[in-house]
Amino acid sequence: MKKRTYAVLAIAGCATLLVSACSSGGSPDGNNGRPVTDGTFRLALFGDPGALNPLMTTSTYAHSLARLSYDYLIHVDPETGEPGPWLADQWSETTTSADFTIRDGVTCSDGSALTARTVADSINFVTDATNGSALRGVYVPATATATADLAARTVTVTTPEPSPFLLLNLARLPIMCEAGLADATAANKTTVGSGMFQMTESIANDHYTFTRRNGYNWGPDETTSTTTGVPETVIASIVPNMSTAANQLLAGDLNAAQVSGADQDRLNSAPLETIKQPFPSGDMFFNHMPGNPTSDPAVRKALVQALNLDDLAEIYTSGRGTRSSTMVSVEPRACIYDAVAGNVPDFDPNAAAATLDSAGWKIGAGGKRSKDGAPLRIRLLYEALGDSSDASADLALTAWSNLGATVELISGDANKILDVALSGKDNSAWDVAWETINVAVPSMLVPFFAGPVPAEGLNFASISNPNYDAAVAKASAVTGDAACSAWAEAESEIVKSTSAIPFADQINTLYFSNSGLAFGRNYVGSALRLYE
Repeated sequence: MKKRTYAVLAIAGCATLLVSACSSGGSPDGNNGRPVTDGTFRLALFGDPGALNPLMTTSTYAHSLARLSYDYLIHVDPETGEPGPWLADQWSETTTSADFTIRDGVTCSDGSALTARTVADSINFVTDATNGSALRGVYVPATATATADLAARTVTVTTPEPSPFLLLNLARLPIMCEAGLADATAANKTTVGSGMFQMTESIANDHYTFTRRNGYNWGPDETTSTTTGVPETVIASIVPNMSTAANQLLAGDLNAAQVSGADQDRLNSAPLETIKQPFPSGDMFFNHMPGNPTSDPAVRKALVQALNLDDLAEIYTSGRGTRSSTMVSVEPRACIYDAVAGNVPDFDPNAAAATLDSAGWKIGAGGKRSKDGAPLRIRLLYEALGDSSDASADLALTAWSNLGATVELISGDANKILDVALSGKDNSAWDVAWETINVAVPSMLVPFFAGPVPAEGLNFASISNPNYDAAVAKASAVTGDAACSAWAEAESEIVKSTSAIPFADQINTLYFSNSGLAFGRNYVGSALRLYE
């Protein structure tokens, strides 16, 4: 077990999205072409972002777009782990507070000044429960309070109890300008930030267009709006199919796309620049809602015993990934530990059948199981990302059908998955969900494993685990290596109870055609470059 070292009084987090934090870094090598002046950068997203306000949504795609138009407090060089300035040019932390000195001269897309007050208001907007921010308790502790000193240009964030990853979490928060804080719905259809680009067109399920702002000069690497190679326009096209995105890259219709799976083979043989991104791929959640069969610990255990997780990870990642050891698997990780080894039941279909027999789930007509007249019906919810996800679902369907369950597959795009799992419309509408929670610090997992269920909270599997709660309380009171050990214990309690199991990590690749990133591994607005 190891803790990544960040400077004790000058720690910084990467500016990233919620349930998809930043990856370890580097920029593409070999772009020897001349930088293009005032070109158009075309990138692909695999799903529509829906409502765009990054303080209100957990959508990966919305947060991907947010990095073009919103700024963050601090940037970490994902290659070296070294912190650097962004909106803040100085920062420090203790176990219960974080302080930031905000740059002078930063402006929002509407021309207003972004001040220390704006930053404090953004943080307090998230912590105010009446606003319903999806980031409350995830990027910002629910009990945090932010105050601003306008004369000193400082923001101080405090918590009543220790928060071991406070600064690292705050650095992941997109900072919203005052117009978006005054009317949160305004930021659902456009961007209200201080970033390099401003959204100028949005056509849902088709494309989103961004235009470069004049006078931008506060990016992480001193990039300005006049830096050669920075595009004038960015068009994010919705391309739901990875094979289609690969085709468009090869044809020159796209400058960049993240591609995984079998389509990587033909892209790897083309003259494209690449950035490798280790990425969590598959987490398996079991619905604990009373009345759902997976509220029974025996059912959860048996479903895992009946499913070969090695084969599942192989198919799910198209042979380009590995088994997961933790849900905290996005780089740079605050802690490195294994919460899975020794805590997951071994693959054994016979033992799975015995588990169900002992719990009263008996085989009946047609080889199907039931208990007290209730059938063993398992509804598997998963995001349709192509052949690999469908084949993985078929593997589960076969394994669980052989066990005596009646299995229904429910698939859809990211927005459908969020609607089913997180909207709160019907929290019992699924039994098993393959939905990845992408985090770099373990404390960000807490609202997904404890507390209120949707729509009031993020605990979409309705988990109630006193052992986890106790471990979280212990972990929240310590810092350093002791904190990482305690958080490993907490996540292990979730895995041991078969409440949620991470089963696959994959290596995604960003492919670039006549383009690249000046820094990092994500589509940060000021990092985009075009080449001839």
